Parts: sequence; structure tokens; C-alpha cells
Amino acid sequence: MRSNHESESNGRHQERHFTALREALEVEGSGVRTFVVVRDGHIAFEHYRSHASPDTLENINSVTKSVVGLAVGIALGEGLLPSLDAPICDFIDAARDSALDERVRSITLRHLLTMTAGFEWEQSDIDDCVLGPCERFSGDENRLTFVLSRPIVHAPGTQFVYDSHAVQLLTIAVENVAGKTLAQYVRERLFDPLGIDTDEWIADEDGHTFAGRGLMLRARDMAKLGTLMLDRGKWRDTQLVDASFIDDAISVHSEGGPPMHDARYGYLWWIASRYFFAAGFGEQFIFVSPEERIVAAVTSDNDDAAKHARALFEQHVIGIGGD
Repeated sequence: MRSNHESESNGRHQERHFTALREALEVEGSGVRTFVVVRDGHIAFEHYRSHASPDTLENINSVTKSVVGLAVGIALGEGLLPSLDAPICDFIDAARDSALDERVRSITLRHLLTMTAGFEWEQSDIDDCVLGPCERFSGDENRLTFVLSRPIVHAPGTQFVYDSHAVQLLTIAVENVAGKTLAQYVRERLFDPLGIDTDEWIADEDGHTFAGRGLMLRARDMAKLGTLMLDRGKWRDTQLVDASFIDDAISVHSEGGPPMHDARYGYLWWIASRYFFAAGFGEQFIFVSPEERIVAAVTSDNDDAAKHARALFEQHVIGIGGD
């Protein structure tokens, strides 16, 4: 993906397509912080609210999960993970505990990627421990034991339940086979080749990279991840993630559910009718429209006020590819 300066002459004539979008983003009270559109590898549109800039690290919340999914795909391609149908107990010793529900030992990497592990979870009841390091897990109870010992209410693989705790098991699995933190692994295998040289990523109480949220990236770098997905795991001349994994990741594996009521689910990516996307609380998004060859990265104020980012993307961005 070229920088804004490199693609200035290319992108200037496209600006007319985005007049209405810019006007919508500049209305008083808009909660959208950044909005970057990339078309055919060139930045076609950028909007930054007054206190944001291309260099601002944005809190992308659960978009982090989609990056974790890419890490699993890379580890699978490298042979560090043998199969997505391998049970998590092959990589996490605690999952072999005889005191756990027998069904926990049948949970596979694929179940975790598709949010069908089966653990009890109430999305509307968010506790502080799902947001980052937690005092609760600094004593006798650790996070891993807590995650694994929750009640199983659905047979693994049968029911989509958006579970921000369970995805931490993917981090631990990748770290155990890679011999380094997931953040280090992603930087070496993904961020460095993409030219993403600035990020922040929190760890849990035991030093494991946090998987449910906690990654901060620049909007342009979010767009690079979208471009990688658009090009089926290839960045320029290098295949960073196997194309077959990307194809599978953006295929429908369940009908989905809350917090996105109108999108289906792949491998930690949501799937709409004309595009797929990564999503985080507060309306943080990476949108990818393969038909139009368009990617958009959006970050917003980290609150629950509606910013209508998906509507803006659908109304003002999709469709310009044919112009």
C-alpha cells in the first residue's frame, strides 16, 4: 500500500467520490476519529479528526481478535500447528486437567476461531478482567484456569457464542508452539513484512499477549491488514499467510450473533453480504470489499455511542470501484 504522498496524484481525482463522506464525518459531534479508504493499493481518502493524525496509535479493541486469527494461520502454514482440528489440550497442559469438564478437552483450534467453544458467556455482562490485566488473577486463581473451568453450555462446535475470554486460549497455544509471545511472533511474521513499525499490545497477568483486545495500531496500518486479506494473504511478492487459510477464514462457519446481529462469522472475521470485516467495541473496523477491491479502516471514540461507521462505509464507499 502506498502512502498518501506517494499516491497523491492518483487519489486526487477520486476525492469527488468522497465529498458526502467527508461532510458526514465533519459534522459536529461525530464520534469517528479516523477513516482511511484504500482502493487498489492506493490511499483514496483519509479523514482525521483534529486531535488525530496518520501517526496516532488507535485502540482497536476486538479487531485485535482478527489479528490473532492471522497469527494462527501463519503458525499453521509454518507447521507449528498441525491442524485446526487439533484439540487445545495438545498445546495447553492445563486443558488436560482431569477436574475439567470432559468436553473442554474436545475443544479444537477451529472451535476457538469460530467462537463455538461452548463456554458459558453473557456478552452483555462484561467484567474488568476481559479488558486487560486483572487483580483477580494476581493471586491463587490464574486467568487460564478461570477460562477453562467455566461451565460448558453447548457442545463444542454447535453454537456461536462471542466469547472474549476463550480467544485467549489461541494466544497461549501459539506462544507454546512458537516459543515466544504472540506479540513478538506477529511482529516478526506479519507486522515487519507489512512495514508496521509502531504498535502497542498489552499482556495479561502472566505475560501472555492479550487476545480479546489490547492492540493499538495506526489507521493506515489497519488498512494494510485489510489489503493483506484482500490479496489472500499476499503482500507485494510475499505470501505471508497461506491463501487457503484466508479463503477459509472469510468463509461462513456459523450464522453469528451478538454483538453483530446482521453478519455471519468466519475465523474471527465477520461476513456481510458484500464485504467482510474485523470489528471492535466502540466502532473500530477494518472493512474489505473484494468485488470493489476496496479496504477501509475506521477508528472511533471508545464508547458505546453510535457512530454509524458501517452505514457510512456502505453508503459512501462501496460501489466506487466501478466508477
